[in-house]
Order: sequence, then C-alpha cells, then structure tokens
Amino acid sequence: MWEFNFKFKKQPPRLKSNCCKGLQPPVQYEDVHTNPDQDCCLLQITTLNFIFLPVVMGMVFTLFTINVSTDMRHHRVRLVFHDSPVWNGKKPRLDQGVQVVLDPVHSVRLLDWWHPHYPFSLKA
Repeated sequence: MWEFNFKFKKQPPRLKSNCCKGLQPPVQYEDVHTNPDQDCCLLQITTLNFIFLPVVMGMVFTLFTINVSTDMRHHRVRLVFHDSPVWNGKKPRLDQGVQVVLDPVHSVRLLDWWHPHYPFSLKA
C-alpha cells in the first residue's frame, strides 16, 4: 500500500478590492507559541499501487471528485490544481488545471490540524 498526503492551508481573507493587506511577515514571527499547522488540513489517500504524481506544491486546489473505480471494488479520486486562485466565484476551467488521478484507492481521510492522527514535527 502507498500513502499520498496533500497538505492544504486555508487562504487568508481577501478585501473587497480582491487583494490582501499588503506584504505581511509570517505569523510564526509574531508569536512564539504559534502552531505552523494551524488552519491546515491533510488529505490522506491510500492506494494499492504506486502512482506517479505531478508536482502540485504551491498550487491552488480547485476540485475533488470521488467515484467508484473501474473494478467496482475500490474508489477513484480525482484532484485538480491551478496555478492561481479563482476570483469572484468564477468556475475554474478544468482543462487548464493539473489533474491528479488516483485509481484504485483503498482509503481517503481528511484530517484537521488538531486531529490526533495529524502528523506533526517536534522541530516546531
């Protein structure tokens, strides 16, 4: 079995002008007791075989679908990522994104940063 982990961080709120407040130092610099994983979640997908995945680090997650696999015994998961965020509630063009398809999938779990099974590092 192979386990693939996708870590997601909640986007900061946008102002009405569709921009942030300007450049801000990372929250970790402001408070010694800050948890760097706060507002994060982890999507854990376990597959039966190794599947080569494209690099999606730093991209914006735009679509998640889960269906029955072709063998009708497992699941098939499709994730779509884009280079930039989608503005004003517009639907992203799925043909322009990077698609990650995992099939067959044994299990799917979504863990919040405070969940006991969320992996953490003592280096923080």
